[in-house]
Amino acid sequence: MLLINVIKGIQYEINANYIKVCDGVREVSLSTNYGITLSPQRSFIAPISGQLRIYYTWYGTGRDLRIKVIGGENNIDVRDALPNENNKWRGHFYKGANESDTPPLPSKYLGYFDLPESFNTVTNSTLFQIYSQGSTVPRLLANSDYFRIRFLMRSTRKGLYYVNLGADDGTRLEIDTLVYDNWDNKSDPKWEPVNNQIIKLSGNSLLSYEFYNGNGKLQYLFEISDANKIIENTIVGEQTICQGSQASPITGDDFKRRAQHNFNPTFQFQWHYATNPNGRRTAIAGATQKDFTPDTKTTPFNQAGTYYLFREASVRFKNIGVAEKTEIIFSNAVKVTVLPQPIVSIAPPEKLFCQGENAQIRIKINNGGAPPFTFSYEVNNVPLPPIQSSDNIFYIPVNTSKAGRFNYKYVSVTDGNGCRVTLGDSDDITINPLPTATFLEQNTTLCLNTSKAQVPWVTFTGKPPFTVKVKATKPGGAFEEKEYSLENNQNRLVIEHIPNDKGEFTYEILWVKDANCTTYFTNKKKVVNVVAPSITAPENVVWCLPEIVSAVYDNNGNTTITQNSYVLPLGDTTLDVGVNSVCCPNPTLKWTINNDLSKTRTGQPSTIGNISFENATSSDKVYTITYWLECNGQKYSHITRQVRITPRPQIHFSN
Repeated sequence: MLLINVIKGIQYEINANYIKVCDGVREVSLSTNYGITLSPQRSFIAPISGQLRIYYTWYGTGRDLRIKVIGGENNIDVRDALPNENNKWRGHFYKGANESDTPPLPSKYLGYFDLPESFNTVTNSTLFQIYSQGSTVPRLLANSDYFRIRFLMRSTRKGLYYVNLGADDGTRLEIDTLVYDNWDNKSDPKWEPVNNQIIKLSGNSLLSYEFYNGNGKLQYLFEISDANKIIENTIVGEQTICQGSQASPITGDDFKRRAQHNFNPTFQFQWHYATNPNGRRTAIAGATQKDFTPDTKTTPFNQAGTYYLFREASVRFKNIGVAEKTEIIFSNAVKVTVLPQPIVSIAPPEKLFCQGENAQIRIKINNGGAPPFTFSYEVNNVPLPPIQSSDNIFYIPVNTSKAGRFNYKYVSVTDGNGCRVTLGDSDDITINPLPTATFLEQNTTLCLNTSKAQVPWVTFTGKPPFTVKVKATKPGGAFEEKEYSLENNQNRLVIEHIPNDKGEFTYEILWVKDANCTTYFTNKKKVVNVVAPSITAPENVVWCLPEIVSAVYDNNGNTTITQNSYVLPLGDTTLDVGVNSVCCPNPTLKWTINNDLSKTRTGQPSTIGNISFENATSSDKVYTITYWLECNGQKYSHITRQVRITPRPQIHFSN
């Protein structure tokens, strides 16, 4: 018994006569012997794909047994089917086919065999092992003369590749369309495989690769590998940049540049951008290098936004037997985010300030940027600590503690994303000194009812003209406030006071204003005391007449007594008064008795002497002395005292 592998529908010929063929269940029908006695030939058509048993029915029949395919048709396998796995070839074998461009006849189809993705077969064998219905063992051995094989493969590769392919007879390759054609061997190189043919694969490409063989040697190959990928076209460099700042390069791999047979391919790059990953791509003018650096000073990257960059890699090439062609592939997308630059306005309210004044510079972020914002500045070329704010409007204090001219240079504003806008502007801000005052602190005393007094008070320093506000308070608390402008660029304030009223007058300076600034004062006062010279109130005096020295009696019984007066001797100070001169260093004391101005006396009574007070009556006699003071033509302190002269007791003489 002999076991043979067969393919259903194929007609086989056996050089034996006394045999039986069984499929394990039934006997297979054999033709009659159509050979001769010494060279019998019988044939059968395989009813199954699998093993058949051949039994010898006569002694010696099994010597030099030969079985060959003579016809029939494989009607069990699907012609031109793909293998069960991607990236593997399935070669469909057509016996007796040639280089005709017409599809091979189904009757020529024997079966298939599988090969790996890359193969390079050089063999002297005249047999092909043919498979059927997914068998793991060959079902048929086919002679290699005059056949045609159509290889099919589903490739998961993606991109541009160099491939080596060909056979000692004709070959051609289709990927949707014909991409390589050396079928009739009219192209160079004749009868030889060729390297560096270029194909583009989509990641799901169907490759149809055919070759045929007439006779002679047998070589056929197809070679593809990662090392032969022309370019990955992978780019890197995702980044976030600020408007106007320097971007980083976006880089990618380069072409593997190789020459083709009788042709030099052209390799080119072109960069594109889009505003969303799947949006329309726009070529960037002049961006044709391997790497690309966005320029934030030119379109479109001078505008804030999100951009997706792509690199187009193109190859213009010519494969054997087809026209020149350009294939392109796009890279992955690299996101470039251009952040908006803060748009800043700066406004000092003024450029002139007074020392100690509350002054500030207003910073406004009109648009762009994200908080917090940091403002950097310099004063007279000295950097100051940066100011930070979470609001789009904030204020920078101006240091007004010192007078002078200060240059405020606005350096930059940096937002929370680190985007920095250089400002470069500056303002000259002048801090004017406050006017100052030198006070004559000593109070002033004026005499009542004298002429208007000019009382020096304050001397100012600053830039004339000066305006002063003064609060004047009268005795009793009534007050008024009044502003005075110093004329003719004067810098001295003099109090003009008319001393018509007696008492304490308080003048308080509230502020002084020069041409630029105002200084305020607290408790800076000048007191003007209006007083009058005064006489201490004297006590009244009671005197008795002196003792009787002599008496004269007349005939009528009357008594005449002399020395009926009280005489104040020189140096007696009884009638002197105390004088308070105050505003008048040497007032003149004057006085008169009983208001007899014709007998006005000057000076203390003790300096005059022999002042007589007469009383010749029997009752008390009262004299009124009026004192006053005179100074600078003014009379002050009229005051009186009484001098009472008491009588002696009456003496009566009787005859």
